[in-house]
Amino acid sequence: MICEYEATCLNKDKCYRCIEQNLLKQKTKPWNKAKQTKQSIVQVHNTKEMKAKNSWENLEQEVADSLNNIPNIQDARRSVRSGALWFEKGDIVDEILHPECKERAGRQLKSGDQSISIQRLWLEKAADECKGNSKIMCLPFRFKGDTKIYTIFEHNDIAELITLMKTYIHDNELKTQQIKVLQEKLHEKIQ
Repeated sequence: MICEYEATCLNKDKCYRCIEQNLLKQKTKPWNKAKQTKQSIVQVHNTKEMKAKNSWENLEQEVADSLNNIPNIQDARRSVRSGALWFEKGDIVDEILHPECKERAGRQLKSGDQSISIQRLWLEKAADECKGNSKIMCLPFRFKGDTKIYTIFEHNDIAELITLMKTYIHDNELKTQQIKVLQEKLHEKIQ
């Protein structure tokens, strides 16, 4: 049986014992092994830290960390002075997205639910900062003291990201099939 990781696996001398890649060991994990569940991405939060005056810094760092869960992409990071400098706009520096993070205490509604107002100015400012580059504007936000982060996108932008992702998935599937055929041909020539 031919394995797609035969050339890069650190346990390639144990292929005869490997069943469904249970002995697969690589320096960097392959895409299907590196996927994380929502629960594995969520960090443990301290209630005191979540209600601190500067808890927005934690929000920015969490968004940057979550963008770094994608293998083989340049790491995102918090921008200097939270985007206040002319050469580094936005709260997070990333090569695809332009996040503008917001954290608000929110107000209690009569129903007992919490509510915050999203200002159009926030969205327009972030979109305006994206005009000079090809980045996609997004507005990650959360309620003060809460761990869940929500993100607002313009519909056309999220549609572009999804179609791009589907294109890459389809292209990777085709390339995987081509690699398998080539490995089989190579294996036949060796024997």
